[in-house]
This record gives sequence, structure tokens and C-alpha cells, in this order.
Amino acid sequence: MKIIDNALPDNIIKLCNDDIDSKIQQRVWGSNLAWEDELYEGLSGSCLAASLSSSCLLSVRTKLIKHFPKSNNLQFNYHFWMRHSGINWHNDEKWIFGATLYLNDWKKEWGGLFLWEDKGLHCLCPKKGMLVVNDKRQPHCVTPVSLTASHGRRSIQIFAD
Repeated sequence: MKIIDNALPDNIIKLCNDDIDSKIQQRVWGSNLAWEDELYEGLSGSCLAASLSSSCLLSVRTKLIKHFPKSNNLQFNYHFWMRHSGINWHNDEKWIFGATLYLNDWKKEWGGLFLWEDKGLHCLCPKKGMLVVNDKRQPHCVTPVSLTASHGRRSIQIFAD
């Protein structure tokens, strides 16, 4: 697991958060119901997903591409993790790599923690601008977001095939 702090400058993170805010009232969101059942079995919350605007996509891709293994096709989506949402243990086996860019600061008390296995169990609390790249198909999950979270957990999910 590669962890890169401050992978994006604040102005691009703001652009992405403004993009999400503009989409909140629009009918552009999908959900984790499109995932394989075992990924959200036992979790009652929804993780919403939407495409990035073209300006955000270009800015994000240009800044992050240097951190990724070579691949032919990259997919970028916003993930808006609501209360009680999470994702069960999996390893992204069908992808060359998976990556997550966190768009807002987070408190560990709110759940939504990123766990992974690599010679032991590791835990990461999301931090604005942090990029996590899983290029070794390491098993990982996201713990359920707590009812006490004051806002949704925002990220960009990137997959390569």
C-alpha cells in the first residue's frame, strides 16, 4: 500500500468539493447497490458515486498520474460515504490497481477508517489530500461511518484496467 500525503493542492481539492456540492441536488448519483453484494452485505448505509466534471477530472488526473502504475484505462468517481456506509473486505482483484484520494479531513471517532492487511493489520484515518494506492491487491475494507459523523466522507476512487 502506497500512502502519499498532500497528493493534491488545496485549490484542486476545493474545486472537487465544489463539484460535489453542485451535484448534491442533481440526479447524477449511483450507489453501492451496483457493487457485488458481498461488498456491502450487513451494511445499512449508502455510498453514493458520481462522475467528476471534465475540469476536475483533468486537474486531478494531471496531478496524480505520476503516482500510479502504468495502465491503459483509468476510471475516476466521487464517493460520498453516508452514515452507516462502508465496504467489506476485498482485494480489487479485477483491477491493475485501485486508489483513493481523500477530499475532506476526518475524525477516527466517526468510523469510515481504511483498514488493510500486509504482514499484519493496518488502520488509516482519512486526511484531506491523502492518496492511497493499492497496487498489490492487498485485502482492505472501510469501517462503517458512525451516526456521530458531522458530514459525509468524501473521496475520489480510481481504478485501472
